[in-house]
Amino acid sequence: MTEENMRETIAGNIAKYRKQLGMTQIDLSEKINYSDKSISKWERGDGIPDVPTLVQLAEIFGISVDELIYPPKPQPELPVEPESDAKSADSTYGRFRWKHFFITLLSVAGVWLVAFLLICLFQYLAPSVADLWDGRVLCYALAGSFVVFLIFSSLWWERAWIFIAITGIIWAGALSVFVTFHTISGAAVVFALAGVLELPVVLCYFWRCAAKHQWLIPYPFPRKK
Repeated sequence: MTEENMRETIAGNIAKYRKQLGMTQIDLSEKINYSDKSISKWERGDGIPDVPTLVQLAEIFGISVDELIYPPKPQPELPVEPESDAKSADSTYGRFRWKHFFITLLSVAGVWLVAFLLICLFQYLAPSVADLWDGRVLCYALAGSFVVFLIFSSLWWERAWIFIAITGIIWAGALSVFVTFHTISGAAVVFALAGVLELPVVLCYFWRCAAKHQWLIPYPFPRKK
């Protein structure tokens, strides 16, 4: 394969798999920390991503690097079956997104499991202070859940989920600080500070919606075509 053929193959594959995921060039550029101009250049065949970037692109698309750099193998024609929707849901993309969903769900559940174990430990070892700390532990678990969710949403989910995770961290964090220091006069001011922090998040969300000319509605499951 000549270099020109390789550029054309990689360009077509990047564009094909990006469109299959319903991503724009800007969305893909944000995933790999490149500019959308670089994505456009690769898809025109004016350049080739380096090897680490090819690996990162393959992981995002849920394919192997070979599938990204080589032409697709011709597939034998199969008769059209009425269960096409079921096949679409069982596609590589569908399995890819379901895997991410369950990993995120189990990670958040792990945070709550640790919280309930701590509550049981307080009940057993220090019942005199258990009532005081039970509520605090639950608030800390809520904040920790949003932190974990932010990590995974930054890796896999649409940007709208990132806004939701940041909002959850702000308000769950404010609640955690309040229940910890509620005996101090003026502790409720932490919610006013949370409102101030929430304002740029909301403005950023609406700015992003305006830039894409659509509402960024989170949807974690693979859509059937």
